[in-house]
Amino acid sequence: LKHHLVKETWPGKMNFCTHLILCLTCKCSIQLCSESNCSHSGKKENNSHIDCGCPREKKIPVLELEFIKAQRTKAEGQGSMQMGSIDYSETKKQIANAKKREQIREREQKKKMKSEEAIQREEELCQDFHSRKVPPINVNATKLSELVDLSLEVLEPPLTTSLTSQELRNLKETPMQVPKWPSHTQSVERCVKMVTEAAGHVYSHERRE
Repeated sequence: LKHHLVKETWPGKMNFCTHLILCLTCKCSIQLCSESNCSHSGKKENNSHIDCGCPREKKIPVLELEFIKAQRTKAEGQGSMQMGSIDYSETKKQIANAKKREQIREREQKKKMKSEEAIQREEELCQDFHSRKVPPINVNATKLSELVDLSLEVLEPPLTTSLTSQELRNLKETPMQVPKWPSHTQSVERCVKMVTEAAGHVYSHERRE
């Protein structure tokens, strides 16, 4: 409906717009006289050339060659035939906002990467059991405190070697129920019995006599 009203109200302008749209479909290259060192540069109304093989209705008018050339070679949204100047304050504001958004994006990306690495490390620790390492024993020690040098390395106690890292963290909220293990094993009892029997052969009332 709008197209019909415009066509009835301004038939001449409508035909001009239609012709301009058809002209812009022409992709033939335009060369300015100043670029080709033409002798006509600045001496005639149109200072440009075009080698166009398009139909007549699609040919660009000679007077519009420079304008179409300027529109095709716009640099950063600004053409050489642009009448208005650049809004420098708005441009600076947009550049600052773009830099700020880029910094925020990089910061959030780094934060996300650190979070993912921490989660991955956490999962790896939760799946691993702690290995038991026997510390070196000083056989020449004369005191109990000299038997093992505790300042060299922090070692895993035997009680927690079968627990995962996640189970150890859970002990902060729920205390660990330590099993009722005997203070000595069967082999220890056997050694005690043998030592007692050997001592009975040496230390007794009969041996004293």
